[in-house]
Amino acid sequence: MSAHAGTPLSHRILRAGVAVAIAHGLFKLAGFIQTWAMAHYLPQATYDAVYAVAFEGVIFSLFLVGEESIGPACLPVFMRELDTLGERAAWRFANALLTLQTLLLVLAVSALMLFPEWITQFWTQWSASHKPESLALGARSVRALGPALVGLSLGSTTYVLLNAYKRFFLAAFGDAIWKFAVVGALAAGIGAWHRGAETLVWGIVGGSVLKLLTHLVGLRDKLRLLRPCFAFSNPALRRMLWLVAPLLAGIVFAKIRDNINNVYLLSALDSEGLLQANSLGRKLQGTIHFMVPYALSIAVFPFFCEFADKRDQQRLGAFVTRSGRLLLACFVPFSVVIAVLALPLTGFLFAGGRFDALAVHRTAVSMSLYTLVLPAAAIEALVMQAFFANRRMVAIAIAGIVFSTLSIAVSWLGLHLWADREILVLAAIAGGMALSRTLKSWCLVWLLGRHTPAFPLLPTLGFLGRLALVTLAAGGAAWLGARVSAGVPAIAHHGRLTDLAQLAAGGTAALAAGALACLLVRLREPLDLLKLARLPRYSRYTWQPPDPAAGG
Repeated sequence: MSAHAGTPLSHRILRAGVAVAIAHGLFKLAGFIQTWAMAHYLPQATYDAVYAVAFEGVIFSLFLVGEESIGPACLPVFMRELDTLGERAAWRFANALLTLQTLLLVLAVSALMLFPEWITQFWTQWSASHKPESLALGARSVRALGPALVGLSLGSTTYVLLNAYKRFFLAAFGDAIWKFAVVGALAAGIGAWHRGAETLVWGIVGGSVLKLLTHLVGLRDKLRLLRPCFAFSNPALRRMLWLVAPLLAGIVFAKIRDNINNVYLLSALDSEGLLQANSLGRKLQGTIHFMVPYALSIAVFPFFCEFADKRDQQRLGAFVTRSGRLLLACFVPFSVVIAVLALPLTGFLFAGGRFDALAVHRTAVSMSLYTLVLPAAAIEALVMQAFFANRRMVAIAIAGIVFSTLSIAVSWLGLHLWADREILVLAAIAGGMALSRTLKSWCLVWLLGRHTPAFPLLPTLGFLGRLALVTLAAGGAAWLGARVSAGVPAIAHHGRLTDLAQLAAGGTAALAAGALACLLVRLREPLDLLKLARLPRYSRYTWQPPDPAAGG
């Protein structure tokens, strides 16, 4: 009998989610140090070319294409092989996949190193006549960063294998090791050698190797099963590739959207620092999403696969509904409060060094709108795992393409309407992303509800109505608190002190007003979330998915 057989599902998922969240927290701590150092010490043009274009635009986008397609398709197939045919059969599939993936990576890295200038021109609107220095620096960085793709991409597959064995911490800790290697190299470059851009590149490449090695340590008792395998006709591999095909189309289109929004359109403008502002504006939303909703989605995925294999759609739907409400109750008010406080938050975190007042203002506009993506992204992360567990890839691929197209259209329209007003261009790109992701999450919930009883209409509308009132109270109180504190003579015009006072006053007022509004409208989900967070110490708070028949 499994050691976890008597443990409630909520405890098991919570422990898994906490393990992933701790590792993700370390990753994001290192990421914040890296971001702060780059904002302070790297010239904006260097940040744009080396990090925003070469790494985020080219290398990381290619990595995400593999990670976001392999993970959802690989884990259900590997677990089914493991449960039905045994470990050796599961590893025959894994070995064939890793071998095929390695061959494709060799080809991709070769292209990056042989044709970096052409790739950089393709990704941006830089040329020999338009920003030739940025083109040259971006091309050199693409060539140098190319090998990082091997460790990062193979690490995405070993990440999945660790999750299949429910070894969540080491899987996520590999990302933290990678990021700390980047921070160490960047600190050494800035402090000792005054060559921050070069050592940043070295850290990314070296950290990618350490990430893969960390995963191999986690799989050390399985390494005897790991060997190259050219059996590309393996039935399990073929099943996985059939699952990947529609998913890959949506993911590739999403990366095209990201490149057009975050790199291609902005690279057409002459002003330096726009790519940086857009990149930094995404960081807070990305950090919180990575630490909570994404960590939860990783933890629930193996359990969702078990529900799907047992055809237990009632339990799956009830769990998605309850978890989704908890996420929305947390992130809808939070995202609005952060949008209200974006200017003092950006100033407090990044102001200083090369990051001047204009950079603060640009980044705050971007951050305020990108943060509104958080509730939709949280629901999307949870609901998509239910689709993946049920091997329903086509629907989410089509939805992804449709709403990615909407985001591109809004960004393109913003550029052509306000090309001479850079703040409005940044707002159009971030706002278009928030709008498209919100509509996409609604669409995915509707599609899921056609086969799985999730988010019943009338109870969900009632919940959203109460949540809107709570959000209005919290957001209004945050705005009022920040405005009052900024006018206090003792702290007015004192830079970070003023920013900190606004954050403290606005955050405290929002928390108090939100809590009072929850009591008045009887929104219980925030309290339920607090009780659930205390599960490891207080067993009386044990929570189980509600009985669908009871309308919970």
